[in-house]
Amino acid sequence: MSKTADLFNECVAALPQDVKQRVDWSFQIADKIADVLKERGMTQKEFAKQIGRSEAEVCRWVGGTHNFTLATLAKISATLDVPLISVAV
Repeated sequence: MSKTADLFNECVAALPQDVKQRVDWSFQIADKIADVLKERGMTQKEFAKQIGRSEAEVCRWVGGTHNFTLATLAKISATLDVPLISVAV
């Protein structure tokens, strides 16, 4: 492996588990939103208009680094009519 890859892996390994989980969830949600938009042939701009948000905000959502609130997740889920999260009881 390259020195850069080794350094990256060391940095990731040093992250607290909650941070790793948050990043993983964020990317999973972003992927789900992107997949649904693609399946429906909907652009980010069209979705932004439908949900009443800016295209830039939707772009951040799909980028995977947005820190979603439950309110935002509920709005996205309701607008797309697709569950984005579930809670095991």
